[in-house]
Amino acid sequence: MRAALLLACALPLAGCGLGERRVTDIGDNFCANRLRASVLHLPAPAPGEAERLLAGGFSADAIETAEAIGVMGRMQALIEAERRPGNGVPVILARQAVTDRVLLALLDVQATLATIDCEGERADQLRGQLQRNEARRARNLGLAGILIGASTAALTGGLSLAGATAAGDTVGIIGGSTEAGVASMLLFGGGNGMLRTRANLLAEIYRQPAQSTLFPPTVWRYLTRRDAPGEANIAEEIVAEWRAAGLLEEADDPLFRPEARLGIDELERRDAMLDLTEARIALMSRDLRQLLEEVTSRPIPRYRRGIGP
Repeated sequence: MRAALLLACALPLAGCGLGERRVTDIGDNFCANRLRASVLHLPAPAPGEAERLLAGGFSADAIETAEAIGVMGRMQALIEAERRPGNGVPVILARQAVTDRVLLALLDVQATLATIDCEGERADQLRGQLQRNEARRARNLGLAGILIGASTAALTGGLSLAGATAAGDTVGIIGGSTEAGVASMLLFGGGNGMLRTRANLLAEIYRQPAQSTLFPPTVWRYLTRRDAPGEANIAEEIVAEWRAAGLLEEADDPLFRPEARLGIDELERRDAMLDLTEARIALMSRDLRQLLEEVTSRPIPRYRRGIGP
């Protein structure tokens, strides 16, 4: 009877490991709705416009980027200004119109990357809280296991010295079973927390709506345009990278919900998906730089005396 009472006193300590799990809820007030469209309308390319730009000296890569940010018409105006006789003022103005749009697109890229970073930090906050809860739980369970083991050893030894060998064996069995139960709690740990994500960038990449409410129009067209019918666009390539890395759960992935209870493993998977997305979007800056370099490297006509502007 005394043995059972002492072991019963130790058992609540094991329960402390579970009792200290805290409900963690991370909202999205900080990151939500931070993206704003800097370009409200992106004109579609006119028929034959790409061919005319190619004949005008622009590379195919630069033309594809120009289509993504809706600047092909301005580039055509630049070519026409270069062909007109006169001084270089119209050319400078036409070039400025192109570079202004390129700079806006660069800011759109930076805004998108900043939002992705913000989403990653929110997940890190939730993951850190869950890891602290789990460490506290493991510490309490370890302490409970030590106390149960010590109590079992003391009771078993005392009963053996008193000649109650059978009772000592019974206490040993009970204590060993209790220790095993406490140890098994460590194997099945892992709490979860609520992550609310109204600005779910990963879901839009996966589902590809016709119009995005989260990505700027320039970035969204860059991600979803196709070089040729039937070819994968960049958003589809990103999803393929998720799948190849084993990060994607096809059947109702909780990471694509506006709010979901996520564990540490799911938060790490989400972080890896955001990293792949961020790296791919960052490459848009490289393409914009190439376009800007081709525009600014074109010669400006010199002023010729006797010819008006």
